[in-house]
Amino acid sequence: MNKTNFIIFITAFLLGTSYMIFKIITGEKIGFNEFLFFSMLLMLYLPTITTKIERSEEEKRKIAEKSSKISYFLLLLFLFLAVLVEDILTGEINTLLAGVLALGMVTLPLVEFLMMKKYRS
Repeated sequence: MNKTNFIIFITAFLLGTSYMIFKIITGEKIGFNEFLFFSMLLMLYLPTITTKIERSEEEKRKIAEKSSKISYFLLLLFLFLAVLVEDILTGEINTLLAGVLALGMVTLPLVEFLMMKKYRS
């Protein structure tokens, strides 16, 4: 990451943090936008650091494949925990969240099956 991009990232991070602290001090709720801002900021920043690491194309492909699979299973775990916590707190299961969890559980095996079928033909 070059110096200009790093300065822009640090400035955005400090502004976002300051705004969140201001909202906490004034008693306002921290909402979806604040979480989305930091997530997007990290989503844009982390790949720039990762691409600086020298690796062969084959190693990069394997790392991307492994990290994608790990991310998939972590996301499923987070969705399962969200459904579980919702059930514990309210006594009801959020149908949409449970549906997304079920869809997520089927996605990887279905895609692997379709890719295997494509390469077998």
